[in-house]
Amino acid sequence: MNRLITLNSTLLVILLFTFTSFSQESTKSNKDSKITFIIKNFGFNVAGNFKTYSVSSNFDAQRLKESFFNAEIQVNSIFTDSKSRDEHLLEDDYFDVKKYPKIIFQSTAIEETVNSKYILKGFITIKGIKKRVETPLEITTLKESTVYKANFKLDRKDFNVGGNSFVLSNKVDIKMMYVATKN
Repeated sequence: MNRLITLNSTLLVILLFTFTSFSQESTKSNKDSKITFIIKNFGFNVAGNFKTYSVSSNFDAQRLKESFFNAEIQVNSIFTDSKSRDEHLLEDDYFDVKKYPKIIFQSTAIEETVNSKYILKGFITIKGIKKRVETPLEITTLKESTVYKANFKLDRKDFNVGGNSFVLSNKVDIKMMYVATKN
């Protein structure tokens, strides 16, 4: 369960970072931005988040080929409301934070689908394993900020997080919301 939670948190962080692309560099609103995850363990949902991450982005709907979104998540910032579980998730069999302190997302493209809906494409690296990721990206522009939202699933086993388990789900649900204050 801890392994799935950690994987879900990582994926959520990556998706949230994906939503931070806009025409000018923006500043993250720590109050409103979040990367959360849910994984089933023993049939119960276990929720968590990552508290520390940085994003580098530039989004311009008129120049999508030049738009990008990159993020780094500090794995040791995982929070599941259980200190012992959080500490276990940092160990070798889950995230191996001593060897792999960061989860990294690098975008390769942002594509418009229909009516200002977007797909974010890129690579996420967890525990040194790099996988291609594509996710729908919802962008809402407000007067003082831009809100990016993404929801997706990752398979924790694709990144060797948590090993084999009959009680821990392989799928991690990740939800990211990035609120960028316009500079």
